Amino acid sequence: MLPLEAPTDPAPPRRPPLPAPVRPARKPGRSARTVRLAGAALVVTAIGWGAPKLWPKHRVEDVLTATASVGDLDIVVSDKGELESAESVQVMCEVEGGGKITTILPEGTPVKKGDVVARFDTDVLQKGINEQEVKWEQAEGKVKAAVSELEVQKNKAESEIAKAELARTLADIDLEAYQSEYQAELDKRKGTLEIGKKELKEAEDALTFTRSMAKKGFTQLEQVRVMELAFEGKKYGVLQQETDLTVFTKFTKRRKTTELEAKAKDTIRDLERTIKSQAAATEKATNEVSAARKTAELEKRQLGRLKEQLGKCEVKAPGSGIVIYFKRIWDESSRIRPGAQVFFQQPIFNLPDLGRMNVKMKVHESVVKKVRPGLQTTMKIDALPGHVLHGKVVSVATLAQGDDWRGSGVKEYETVVSIADLPTDSGLRPGMSAEVKILAKTIPGALTVPVQSVTESGGRHVCYVVTGADIERREVTIGDGSDQLVQVLEGLSAGERVALDARSRASGEAGTGPSAQPDAAKDNKDKSAKPK
Repeated sequence: MLPLEAPTDPAPPRRPPLPAPVRPARKPGRSARTVRLAGAALVVTAIGWGAPKLWPKHRVEDVLTATASVGDLDIVVSDKGELESAESVQVMCEVEGGGKITTILPEGTPVKKGDVVARFDTDVLQKGINEQEVKWEQAEGKVKAAVSELEVQKNKAESEIAKAELARTLADIDLEAYQSEYQAELDKRKGTLEIGKKELKEAEDALTFTRSMAKKGFTQLEQVRVMELAFEGKKYGVLQQETDLTVFTKFTKRRKTTELEAKAKDTIRDLERTIKSQAAATEKATNEVSAARKTAELEKRQLGRLKEQLGKCEVKAPGSGIVIYFKRIWDESSRIRPGAQVFFQQPIFNLPDLGRMNVKMKVHESVVKKVRPGLQTTMKIDALPGHVLHGKVVSVATLAQGDDWRGSGVKEYETVVSIADLPTDSGLRPGMSAEVKILAKTIPGALTVPVQSVTESGGRHVCYVVTGADIERREVTIGDGSDQLVQVLEGLSAGERVALDARSRASGEAGTGPSAQPDAAKDNKDKSAKPK
């Protein structure tokens, strides 16, 4: 419920003249000024003692009154607000790292989509582009070198693998050839042994014949000895050949076969090792090519990003509207102007659509419960005198805006109100003041009296009711109210007249000044914060 305002007390009735104060006898040596001061003090004292006895009661016909009536009571929440665009495009700095504004259109300038609004200094960015181009060219050179190294490695891998395969093939051939060579050598040695045995047999037969002839005396003993030596020689030769054949078949073959088989296996392992090592070297070269290409791609993207940032140094209007600079009222250094330094993603200006406007207002926490989206509103805009516009509540903030940098401690809720009948070509601008009235609810058949006729005394609400020639003090129960009327739930009837100076009467009854009693308007305001 809105605060109630205390009425202005009616003019007091005329008082009867007071008796003239008795002047004391003037003592010798006292000045005239001293005598006047003493006389004034006596007058004040007399008024203070005699006023309660000499002051007459108010007459009913001299009291301002109002009649309790029944009707629809509109509960209205009103406050000041500011116009804002319903659709506003905010343009921010998209230059990474921020930049310095060199030029910007004056605030309030109308623009169309694509118009250049502001420009940033490009010297630092251009230097970065030049350095990035050098890095990109160096990265491209490394890619070419890595590709060449990969081709060389592939050729080397093919050559080394071919050599290993040839060695393996030759080892297999050597092993197979030895098998044939061994058999030929074995046959040769066996043939030689057979010949030796035959020659030994012939030498033995010759020796036997010679001995028989020597016994008969047909030959000399020297001839026998020669034949014996020839026999022994043949016999030794046969033994030697048999021994060589045994060594050849038992040891030489196994040794040579083992050696050739080991060599063949070694060539297999060498081939596998060569294949793996060359594959690893080729993969390494391939990875170096891939890494070089990725590095070059990153450098290229960085170059493209910097060039894109260079394009963003020219800020264009994304739509039609008027240029409204971004402001921080607590930070003068952030003011948008030529030469100002802005950071990345900092808002620069807004482009509000002047064809669709809203009113943004702040509703006090004591009455925010009455406000909800969809409520009908009326408003008066200072720039359109004599026009009453209509709309409705669009949104009410969930969180309060309070305890700001000024430390005011006031809790208010931001509320947006639409304008349904905004005149075309009205020339309205964001920031213009508007007075908004929100129709919170209507109480049908409510018994109401003016807010000046109700006050709080002793923790209860009272009215002063005219009953015949007297004024009766009566306790009442109040309900909701507006800034002019308050609903009376109990204690009054329709048609009864109530005095409009309830607050001053209650203060007089308590024997204190008006400041000692709670304000009725404040009480009604607190009561209205808790709807019944």
